[in-house]
Amino acid sequence: MGTIMIEESIKGTKIAIEYLADHPHFLPTVAAWQQAEFGYLTPAATFEDRTERLRRSLQHDALPMAFIALSGTGTLLGSAGILAATITHKHLTPWLSSVYVPDEHRGQGIASVLSMRAIDEAARLGFDRLYLFTPRSETMYARLGWRTFERIEYNGTPLALMERNVSSQLP
Repeated sequence: MGTIMIEESIKGTKIAIEYLADHPHFLPTVAAWQQAEFGYLTPAATFEDRTERLRRSLQHDALPMAFIALSGTGTLLGSAGILAATITHKHLTPWLSSVYVPDEHRGQGIASVLSMRAIDEAARLGFDRLYLFTPRSETMYARLGWRTFERIEYNGTPLALMERNVSSQLP
């Protein structure tokens, strides 16, 4: 039985946010999601590279870490991670990374719950800020209290770089 990090009802559906470490059988699916959704940002990274990166995230109390959203019936609904460093601004740490929800589960608040869980996890690990970059979800993150602090272009893709106070649920 996995360690339940949070259990919530979203639009009448009960979901649990759990560590990927407690469900390593989902690792290939999450790696495939990341490759399909984010591969254009790091085109040299292969599926095997992503799988290995996720394998290093199979932990509860250190970075990197990954977690997943599961329905009450055990269906994988989404994933997210926290990394010590990312492809930009390597001097800032930690980073919310690879928040992904499949098309059929979008619009239900799952990405928001995953993101808020990352804030709690970063605080639990002793950080006071969490960073992210996004090519297209800036509005969603702004609603959750994230602040854009810079805009850059990476591999031809415009990105908004955002930060969030994690010492409380207040922005």
